[in-house]
Amino acid sequence: MKFRTVKNGYDPEEVEQYFKRVRETYDETLVSQRDRIFELKDALVRAEKALAEYEGKKERISAAIDSALSKADEIEKLTRRKVAKELATLRNFHRRWVGYYARLLEKYPLDDELEKAGNIGDELSRLLGAADEVPTEELRTDGFDPVGMIEEHLAAEGADDEEDFDYDAAAHPSENLGQILRDLGLMFGDDEK
Repeated sequence: MKFRTVKNGYDPEEVEQYFKRVRETYDETLVSQRDRIFELKDALVRAEKALAEYEGKKERISAAIDSALSKADEIEKLTRRKVAKELATLRNFHRRWVGYYARLLEKYPLDDELEKAGNIGDELSRLLGAADEVPTEELRTDGFDPVGMIEEHLAAEGADDEEDFDYDAAAHPSENLGQILRDLGLMFGDDEK
């Protein structure tokens, strides 16, 4: 903008009007920018609040997933333990069945009924053979599992023993309890107290 020249420089009235327009434009721009700053601050507060809510949801979802995975592991371990126990029971039953069937064959001649009974033993052998194809590592649980160790020990003892469970012997064991615990892996060291 050019100002008219008057006797001692520029026309003061034009300069004043120019400064007034510049000030008004400046004030309008300043008010507009201030409003925009307040809008942006409000938007930032809303965004931070939404972010905090999502972070809280993320933590709750992560905790739920961790809990579900932990429960799944627990269920898997329990299932593996039950499968191992059932297989041990079935093997024990099969062993006893084969012995019983052999005694039947000694006493009675082979007829259709005895042949059917023999087929049951064959089918059990086939099923247990299929179960043996599952690697034992898949049936085992990781880490220290005293309940599983006791169940495995009892299943192994039951599979080897010809005799039934004796409650009196269990209530009054003749064996050293420390040795039993060491055999089960529940007690370490050789010192007996």
